[in-house]
Amino acid sequence: MSEMSIEELVKEAVEDIKEQFLNRGTRVSNELRTAAMQTLRGQGSGRVYRVPGTKQTFTASAPGEVPAVRTGAFRASWTPSTITEGQTVISRIDSRLKAGAYLLGDLLENGTPGGRMAPRPHQDKILEKAEEAAVKIYSEPY
Repeated sequence: MSEMSIEELVKEAVEDIKEQFLNRGTRVSNELRTAAMQTLRGQGSGRVYRVPGTKQTFTASAPGEVPAVRTGAFRASWTPSTITEGQTVISRIDSRLKAGAYLLGDLLENGTPGGRMAPRPHQDKILEKAEEAAVKIYSEPY
């Protein structure tokens, strides 16, 4: 077995830490998606609508509540990703689901232009739900 120089040992340790950091970023992204699934579920306490083409009803979310689930498409559309920029790892989830020309998540989070629909804030609630697990993951020893 050959001996390694200090430089080689340091280089190997740095590469191992980079790999661990990326793995942790992926784990945090998955925690964010789990938090989204837990936050975006159930019916709301707002207006009751008839589901088109059926005799069933749907209770929408009230202004200020997280969006209620009717079809599950928005809830299922969240995709986790981990991005590295230099020595920074960004863990995130995105929903690219559109409503017309707008991203549905933006319309729900901020309300519609002109104020026809009030905001249904959900992004901060997802982050709050995932925060403890994310801090725990990133705080693990290397």
